[in-house]
Amino acid sequence: MHGERQPSGLQRLQVALRAARLTALLTLVACSGTTVAACARSAVTGAPAGDSGSSLAPREAGTTTDGAASGDAGKPDADAASAARTQLDDDGNDDPENPGNGSAPTSGHFEKVGTPPLALTRICDLTPFGGALYAAHANQPLGTDGATVTRYRKDATKPFGVAFDWNRPGEPTKGGGAGQGFLRVHAIGGRLFVADADPPYNGLGLVEYGTEGYVFVSDRDGGFAPPRAPHFRPPAAPDLLSADGRAGAGVLPRAYHVIDVVRFRGGLYASTGSVPPKERAWNGPSPGALHRASDDGSRWTYEVDYPRPWQDGVWRLTFMVRFRDRLYAGIQDYDGRDPNDYVYFAPSGGTRDETRAGTGTGTGTSREAGAAPAPILSQGDAHAVRVTRTGAAGTLRWWVDTRVTPARLYWLAWSRDTGVQLRVTSDGDRWAAIALPDDAGRPTDVTRFRDSVVVLTERGLYKLAGGAIDGAAGVDADDGVADARATSIARVLDGPDGGPPPKDKKSPFEVSDFFCVAPLAVFENELYAGGQRGGTLYRLTE
Repeated sequence: MHGERQPSGLQRLQVALRAARLTALLTLVACSGTTVAACARSAVTGAPAGDSGSSLAPREAGTTTDGAASGDAGKPDADAASAARTQLDDDGNDDPENPGNGSAPTSGHFEKVGTPPLALTRICDLTPFGGALYAAHANQPLGTDGATVTRYRKDATKPFGVAFDWNRPGEPTKGGGAGQGFLRVHAIGGRLFVADADPPYNGLGLVEYGTEGYVFVSDRDGGFAPPRAPHFRPPAAPDLLSADGRAGAGVLPRAYHVIDVVRFRGGLYASTGSVPPKERAWNGPSPGALHRASDDGSRWTYEVDYPRPWQDGVWRLTFMVRFRDRLYAGIQDYDGRDPNDYVYFAPSGGTRDETRAGTGTGTGTSREAGAAPAPILSQGDAHAVRVTRTGAAGTLRWWVDTRVTPARLYWLAWSRDTGVQLRVTSDGDRWAAIALPDDAGRPTDVTRFRDSVVVLTERGLYKLAGGAIDGAAGVDADDGVADARATSIARVLDGPDGGPPPKDKKSPFEVSDFFCVAPLAVFENELYAGGQRGGTLYRLTE
């Protein structure tokens, strides 16, 4: 029986489902300075096994790429882009964001801004767009009903509002009557994209009665089309071909879950857990897959998957990022037995001009509405990577710092051997672990705030500095330990005299779910964080 239908006995990586599993999965914290060397190693890379049926175990392969971006450290993206480089895609997973001006504070504290209407339990992501800060909300992602997007405008008479509501009030709840979590809200090409992590009733049968997923797309002002009557059906298809095209919902036939959306090589991709071609839904294999959007955004078609050959059980490709012309994707293996930690896709061919224009990559405008574009990715482009000792790491976040040269890719992931750990690389292959103070708690997000890289943890906000963070030579990962130091900016829930908090006090940034951890975002030169206890928005006060 298919794992999506019969989950009993499987080790779920969604750690908030039961307190016992939370204890089992997340008792380990990020490595301290005395033990971090034992917790990190260089990646072992190799392509997934082909149709020959060979093992999924990774093989040694020299896949380090050449040609890091050049330019002076600390210059903005526009300056870095003007330097000589051969990359086809800019690094990252959103349109460029403004980290703010001036210097990051040396001290401060988090204050409550407020709780938006329909905020749900958790804020999973924050994205500035069009003069507002958008938040993606969930209760227990992929577990309980609840999925909304809210909007915050700092100087408005009513600063909080609802941008999109997928709770479908009044509909039957058996089988999941609403969306079960929005995990990311991305600004891509001047629009917002939000994936429906777990659709109502396994899909509402718009194009596929077995199962289907959805991606909600805003217009260029950040407005989402509301659900259609009767019975709160997804809005009509979006129009991505017109400069002022309408908002709407793209459909992903055969997708059980849709986790994330990214632009890559001129195309739009969604990461999923899906039914493979010619297979039946709810029976047989369920690999993680990338679906590619049609030119108009109305239909997203299955293009490549992992693992290959397909295995018994359930896999999902999770959060994604572009770095050095690769597309990185996290892996979730429902059983926790996959030997690899993530997979990246590295297609060959094309030029930077073709990628930006969408030519040579299947994004022209001559096809019929909803028609599948020519593939960009093939199975030969997939490369599975193992970094941790145990494999089966759960990716919580990716982030690329493009304000330094060479750019840095940060990877926040849980694994059985290290707990939740933050790592950094400048070449995409060799990783170094960043040590945080013993009492910091688990890290939840990392970003650039003004002139500094900062990391949010359960117990505070820290500034990162050192050669691995902003050095011109990049990250020295020979011993697996990052040349980085963490300095406290703000503490959360300190007890008397700076000691531990009372036992009945819990951090608003507590890590309690695999798919949703507290996010950071810079909006109008201030730093915001998303709470995990009641969906409250927080702001750093200097």
